[in-house]
Amino acid sequence: MKPAVIYTLDKCQKCLKCLKVCPTDAITIEDDRVIINSYKCINCGKCIQACLTQGLVTRGSTLVDVNNYDYTVCLVPSSLVCLCETKDEVEDLFNSLKLLGFDKVIDLSDIDAQVLNETKILSKVDKDKCYISSFCPVVNKLVETKYPSLLDNICSIDYSCEIKAKQLRKEYSDKVNLGIFNLCECQSKLLLAKYPFGNEKSSIDHALSIADIFPAIKANLKKGKENVSLCAEGLQSINPNTIARDERMLLADGYDKVVDILELAEFGVLGKFDLLELFPCFNGCLGGNLLWGNSYLSENNIYKLYSQCDKEMSNIPFDDIYINYEVEIDDNRPMQEKLEFFNLVNQKYDKLPHYDCGGCGFPSCRIMAEEIAKGNRTLDDCHILASLKEKNNASK
Repeated sequence: MKPAVIYTLDKCQKCLKCLKVCPTDAITIEDDRVIINSYKCINCGKCIQACLTQGLVTRGSTLVDVNNYDYTVCLVPSSLVCLCETKDEVEDLFNSLKLLGFDKVIDLSDIDAQVLNETKILSKVDKDKCYISSFCPVVNKLVETKYPSLLDNICSIDYSCEIKAKQLRKEYSDKVNLGIFNLCECQSKLLLAKYPFGNEKSSIDHALSIADIFPAIKANLKKGKENVSLCAEGLQSINPNTIARDERMLLADGYDKVVDILELAEFGVLGKFDLLELFPCFNGCLGGNLLWGNSYLSENNIYKLYSQCDKEMSNIPFDDIYINYEVEIDDNRPMQEKLEFFNLVNQKYDKLPHYDCGGCGFPSCRIMAEEIAKGNRTLDDCHILASLKEKNNASK
């Protein structure tokens, strides 16, 4: 599956900011082009935020794709709902979305509530394991790439949008050409669909970036209302400050905090907690970088909408929300071979200057050493060593 980040060659200034900020070393530069390793990339969006020239962007499907289906459904995340202060504003928003060409617009807050509730129940039943919430694709991918020893700790519960999409496939089984569109508040959610990034296992057809369709949404506001019911617990579930917690539950937002907690969990020093509810985005899903507005105001809106919510938590059978989490394995080498390679990398690394300048196209000398050990590069490809060698030759 392709990463959600797209490289735009004509706008790239080769400033190396993306190279330096990537937390998983997924970015390299070869032949003056940015290369993104699809396995290492966790779609956190840090590179996009660091790029000031739009050399790296993320884009979902377009509204033109709506015309390719006989019947279309739009899935609305709770994070978008919380941009509204009142129920009237929410109904105005849903009508605006329907005017974009959708036959049905569906709120996901009741399923969000059940996913969180089932996660809490699961963590209390099996207290031998410190569960990690599966609410965010970035967390799941981060565990997969950097903390594989914690893979068994990820809750085996599907994403809310996927759960609803599976339900819709059954409900509208008579509609041969059904199109399901998911609105996404961050780039990682764009991968929860068949298009545009090729997740063929998904029950969702298209992922739409909320930022991309914002002008069209805004143009349709104040043109009517679409009846909608909201679930209070679901709206609360997307922000760490509004989730009802207990002493055995650890909640955190912000990428650095998430990494700290996963490292502690890997060393087994979080025994007091049964459940880790982690949000890489500050203020949870309200901080998704494909949303507009202010996440602090959106958090306050959760409290304003609370008394106006009249929908119960969904009660979908556990078998329909359960998912067998599959891991993409990138390295099948025997342990002995891995140890030998590790030692070789250390030997090459000791010969490098340890400046991590990025001039070679790799984010650090350590990654450069790995490429040398693989036979893809040589010590002569290090600009600093090459420069020193040239000076020494000139002085002779």
